[in-house]
Amino acid sequence: MKIFIDPGHGGTDSGAIGNGLQEKDLTLSISKKIRDLLSQYENAQINLSRDSDQTLELTQRTDMANAWGADFLLSVHINSGGGTGFESYVYPRIGAPTTTYQNIIHDEILAQIDLIGRGKK
Repeated sequence: MKIFIDPGHGGTDSGAIGNGLQEKDLTLSISKKIRDLLSQYENAQINLSRDSDQTLELTQRTDMANAWGADFLLSVHINSGGGTGFESYVYPRIGAPTTTYQNIIHDEILAQIDLIGRGKK
């Protein structure tokens, strides 16, 4: 399985900022940890949209995933405002197997990390 991980934001797009932290730095760190964990599995190929602080447009990120032939695209973000917790999103009206993946990943994250569930969207 080819898994493409997109650390949200980067470069001139810092994302959310607070408490001396920038979303772009946190998403990159989290994405690298996810890559390292998933790389331990046989038959798993992992690629990142960025592995440093660089600016990429959304279309560049999705084009990279598609050109690589990704089976799965995970975009990592840390939203600010609107409360705390974890939420997951998929493309509207996408259906299975994407929603199946969302259900498994969403539930497993909530089982592993003590966060408030904000829903599957």
